[in-house]
Amino acid sequence: MKILYKGLTALMLLCLALPALSQSTGFNELVWQDEFEGEGVPDPTYWSYDLGTGQGGWGNNEVQTYTNQSSNVRRSGGKLVIEANKNNGAWTSTRIKTQGKYNFTYGRVEFRAKLPKGSGTWPALWMLGESITTKGWPASGEIDVMEHVGRDPGKVHGTLHTPSSYGNTVNTNSTIVSDYGDSFHVYAAEWTPDAIKFYVDNNLFYTYAPVNKDAATWPFNDPQFIIINLAMGGNWGSDPKFETNGQKNGIDPALTTARFEVDYVRVYQTFQELKLNGPTIVAPNSQNLGFKASQVTGATYTWEVPSGATIISGAGTSEVKVNWGETAGKVKVQMSLNGQVYSKEIQVNISQNPTGEAFIIEDFSSLPTAKLTSSGGTFNFSQADGALKVHYQVTDPTALPQIVYTLTEPLNMSGYPVLAATIKTKNESGSVVLRLDLKDTAGKTTATNNVFTLTPLIDDGEFFTYYFDYSSLFGSGNGQIDGTKVKQIRMLVDYGVLGSAGSDSLWIDHFQVFQSIPAVPRRPSHLSLTKTSASVTLTWQDNATNEESFKILRATSQAGPFTEIASVAANTKTYTDAVSPESGYLYRVTASNTNGTSEFSNTVTSTGSVLGIKDEFDSDKITAYPNPNTGQFNILLSEPLRIIQTHFFNSLGKEVTASISQPYPTVLQVKTSAAPGLYFCRLHTPDGIIIKRIQII
Repeated sequence: MKILYKGLTALMLLCLALPALSQSTGFNELVWQDEFEGEGVPDPTYWSYDLGTGQGGWGNNEVQTYTNQSSNVRRSGGKLVIEANKNNGAWTSTRIKTQGKYNFTYGRVEFRAKLPKGSGTWPALWMLGESITTKGWPASGEIDVMEHVGRDPGKVHGTLHTPSSYGNTVNTNSTIVSDYGDSFHVYAAEWTPDAIKFYVDNNLFYTYAPVNKDAATWPFNDPQFIIINLAMGGNWGSDPKFETNGQKNGIDPALTTARFEVDYVRVYQTFQELKLNGPTIVAPNSQNLGFKASQVTGATYTWEVPSGATIISGAGTSEVKVNWGETAGKVKVQMSLNGQVYSKEIQVNISQNPTGEAFIIEDFSSLPTAKLTSSGGTFNFSQADGALKVHYQVTDPTALPQIVYTLTEPLNMSGYPVLAATIKTKNESGSVVLRLDLKDTAGKTTATNNVFTLTPLIDDGEFFTYYFDYSSLFGSGNGQIDGTKVKQIRMLVDYGVLGSAGSDSLWIDHFQVFQSIPAVPRRPSHLSLTKTSASVTLTWQDNATNEESFKILRATSQAGPFTEIASVAANTKTYTDAVSPESGYLYRVTASNTNGTSEFSNTVTSTGSVLGIKDEFDSDKITAYPNPNTGQFNILLSEPLRIIQTHFFNSLGKEVTASISQPYPTVLQVKTSAAPGLYFCRLHTPDGIIIKRIQII
């Protein structure tokens, strides 16, 4: 089946037609196949379409229009059906091809097919060089495995087209298949660097093997793709006795439909190396998993699966089906061939499948050192009161400073596309800029204009939960990932054009996934307090759009209990409590709606700042001595630090009076008349806040 003129000139052949022989045994590994199982359109992974009438009836004056409609092409009953139909005097049919999807160089290609009957039909099973788009035809080479014209019933042709034949039908031979339209037969071509041989039912009927192989006689050293089509009429298919007006439209007028069926297409090559394919990540208790080894003629196979997994079919063959258990393990295959034994194995890991309304990925109750890596800056990790503390220093934000958290097992987020990150920072350097990306097991990273940037950044010194729905980033497009196989969470820190050289600290309490963004409001933040002689006024930042009210809570100590004293309307951001500031009350605010109540805001007190519950305790940068003491002690700094502010608090978070001086670059002197008890000395530096426990006796 040509894309240009196909002549019937009877010229001397450049090759020799040999007597019928059996199939060569050199090609023993099945490397590609389409069995056309299932129903509906041909598998788009393998096949695309030529549509319309091409140029000059596809270069052959063919009369049909090619479509991709189900009336012309479909899978049905385990067969590919291509059906040419005549409607209102016009013919439609189909041509499918693997161009750009599958091609090969050297091997055996075979088609099991039943051909259409009727004068004017022209079915073909053939191949074209993938270089057709660059070299053109016939320089790309063409291998016609099987062609048949209905006006010459049962005469099946095998043909080559090369530049030396100028596209004419010169390199060809034929054989008779008397029941071509009633029974399926196997049409095959075997292609080596030396020759191309044509078979019907493993009977050789033609060999092409030019003595001098060059670009003109042998354009067959490059990949070729597969084509299946049914043409009507045309330069070769037309029956002269039915032609009208000098056109190549000779089709039996009684013919209104013609059916071409293909049972399978298979490609074999010479076995080189044992291969094993199958899923490397599975859900616990997955059923009917397929594992496929190289399918080699004459080989025997032995399989092993881990404890808890069961082979349910295919034992002893090249392909097995397995019901998995609940643990990871290896699938192994051993293949014996001609006295040689080959082995292959793949590791199969278990994916995490979230359950419930929410699923915690990591709570950082301990330091997951093996799961954390960093680059682009200096990052120090530590565990602080059930959270991951990160201290960073970045000199070049364009180097994409980042922390990568690698999950123990891949996570299936397809039904839980919302990632929640609970993070705290004071952002005293002004350099805290954060973004979270996901990476799958194939190494693809979410990276589009729609990204999880933590804005507005809540930097009131308490934990805030940020949410992002990744569902639009699950897929196979640019910037999308496989949401069923999420392997890493990447946090960009102080990065890109938004970043600035600096250092600071942040804390990560946990990563969690949800089915959808929770409908509970997000907590208020940046709660602050001003006071008069007879009242205190609270002001906060509203971070929700769905609150229905704010609740004001008050306590006499940081340990609580916090009791609701008032409720104010949505979008209100201030409240005045008519109490004396000397009462020492502590305050918090929450947002509320019918779905629930948010987490607490940060805490403030009328008598001073309150110690954050997860500040940097007992840093190794400072040493207090003597400690315990009677109210007079020194703080030794491990290096000269610029102290911006110093504060002294009791265990309830109330600031107490202390005299603090820095007579030397590395020493602070502290004096206080505070009563015996536990205290905290809080030092503000450009890099963050350092807190030291002090025991006064």
